[in-house]
Amino acid sequence: MMRAAPTAAESEDGQANLFLLVGLTLSLIAVMLLFVRLGNANALRSDAQSAADAAALAAAGIARDNAAEALANDEIPYSRLYEPARGRSAAEHYAQENGAVLKDIRASDDSQGNLGNIVRVEVSTEACQNELEQDGGRDWTDVGCDSESEPDSSHIGNAAAIAEVVVPECDYMIGDIDIIGLTCEGEPVQSFSHAQQLIDVRLTDSEGRYIYNPLDSNPDFAASSQETTT
Repeated sequence: MMRAAPTAAESEDGQANLFLLVGLTLSLIAVMLLFVRLGNANALRSDAQSAADAAALAAAGIARDNAAEALANDEIPYSRLYEPARGRSAAEHYAQENGAVLKDIRASDDSQGNLGNIVRVEVSTEACQNELEQDGGRDWTDVGCDSESEPDSSHIGNAAAIAEVVVPECDYMIGDIDIIGLTCEGEPVQSFSHAQQLIDVRLTDSEGRYIYNPLDSNPDFAASSQETTT
């Protein structure tokens, strides 16, 4: 039994359905690629923030250890908690351990720049992704960074974090004549490790009002501080 040849109307309907199917397929691919970029960007942001948090906490840990050492020696720490060179080294190490590179670090405080108990770091992940350009100059499938990006180009995978060292309220324990120890919030300081446990190191949202620059700083300290902000 012979089939009748398709009419012109049927041919046009078939072509329309084919074009519609192709259009839907391309739209789905475009949406899929967009979600790939968004997912990759979110992952980079998350990785960068984790690296920044770790780097900031590590650098602030230097100030925490110096404060703990002072408490263990029956001294209440009032100044010079942070060491720029050691802080930078610790931040670089933990940033690298988390797949990032330390870009900037600085210490501050609310004690006229003498304490240095707040540390801010900026990191950039080793993996990055340029954002799409409004003029369509970057293809959606291009998720990598250029080898040499412009200074003002937008990269996903940069993050900053601020860590603060909080030393508890401490008082001297006085014997008949001499100082015999310290109590911090009513608890006698027993050792260096015990003092570490009494000091809180936490992430915070804001820096101190004063850039860390202790009054008794020497030229070596000033040079080291300058290196951490360049």
